[in-house]
Amino acid sequence: MKGILRIIHILLIVASGQTLLFSQVTKILFLGNSYTAANNLPEKVSELAHSLGDTVFFDSNTPGGYRLLDHTTNATTLSKISSTDWDFVVIQAQSQEPSVSPDQLSTEVLPYANILNDSIKSNNSCTETVFYMTWGRKYGDQQNCSTWPPVCTYLGMQQRLMAGYMTMAEQNNSTVAPVGLSWKQAMDNDTDSLINLYSSDNSHPSLAGTYLTACVMYATMFHRSPLGSEYFAGLLTSDALFLQQMAEYVVLSEDYTFTFFDTYSSINYDLSWESWFDLGNITFAGFNYSTIGATYNFFDSSINSEDWYWDFGDGFNSVLQNPTHTYTESGNYEVSQKTNNPCFEDTYSQEIEVLVTSSGIINKQQVFSIFPNPGDGNIILTFQSQMIGEDVSYEIWQMNGSFLKQGAFHLSDKNQQLQIDLTNFPAGLYVIKIYADNETLTRTFVIR
Repeated sequence: MKGILRIIHILLIVASGQTLLFSQVTKILFLGNSYTAANNLPEKVSELAHSLGDTVFFDSNTPGGYRLLDHTTNATTLSKISSTDWDFVVIQAQSQEPSVSPDQLSTEVLPYANILNDSIKSNNSCTETVFYMTWGRKYGDQQNCSTWPPVCTYLGMQQRLMAGYMTMAEQNNSTVAPVGLSWKQAMDNDTDSLINLYSSDNSHPSLAGTYLTACVMYATMFHRSPLGSEYFAGLLTSDALFLQQMAEYVVLSEDYTFTFFDTYSSINYDLSWESWFDLGNITFAGFNYSTIGATYNFFDSSINSEDWYWDFGDGFNSVLQNPTHTYTESGNYEVSQKTNNPCFEDTYSQEIEVLVTSSGIINKQQVFSIFPNPGDGNIILTFQSQMIGEDVSYEIWQMNGSFLKQGAFHLSDKNQQLQIDLTNFPAGLYVIKIYADNETLTRTFVIR
């Protein structure tokens, strides 16, 4: 799982014999109905966050049975939305409405999700709408089963709910809290079936169900694992730890997948942890790298980022999206990437082990690399620092000897990369020739 580091500034003050802990306050508004009100979910989220060093200010409006259309005209809902600059507004639809037929969804549900999101953004453009994906009823939706067969079973109803909430998020550029899929993951992996997530009506959450929901909400909004919290909400320690693990796995683990082909919309859902976030605005830092000797090519893999700041751990930094850095001394270096957009920021770090040899460049052809190769035609040439100060030109040829394109540029300590747009070229194998320092360097690459 990709390590996610959030920077939270904490001030510790000791006064009158008491220790007071102050931290950045995250403001969350919950809009829903009895699914959110049951066992006081907002309070559970706040207590869980507090146990992990975060502070939550929350409010809610959760009248029983409320649909999205009810919230769009409810004076209390609208007043609460405009009452402060929320960090997050969590929207939970009535338990059946996101699972209705596509035609009914498009007329009775989606327009009202859009209206609510518009109200939220009008109050504060940086407030993130989080759609609370609920769970299928334990034995499906028997009330609507005769007229809409896909919801007759738990799994069928869960699939329809997933499709409905993912559509809401896509239409509103918002985040999804995958609660329902976390419930499924927990039930699939509770081999002894000792943890009942449902209350006696097989629809509303039990205390365990609400606790799992709170763990998912925390992981989604703070993009940190709930594992390690000692707040168990009255559950057995073993049960609470299992539910924490299930929430972390679905929301943040690179190993999680859920696939479903929707025959009604012809959409193939192939969901992973990025799916909850890449439709919205919360930024996740992240990167990988390749190396030639002591020269490291860093490749950004962050989500929803607009600006990047790299610290290479040796006193040097960069603001490029995909920088290259050459180390001059062997050692272990912590490389950190800070990413942001106008509303969110995140930091991710990796430790790398660098070995600098005295032999320098073994092969002159290694002074530049092509990424990605194979690729779609947008290629990036990255040069080692030994090339800084040189004037470089390039030519691109087809394998049959036909000349296609040329260009020239100057390498500097602030410009060790060149991006070349070849997206209009057909798929195939190509040759690039680099002319520098009275030498010709040749490399092949593939456009898919």
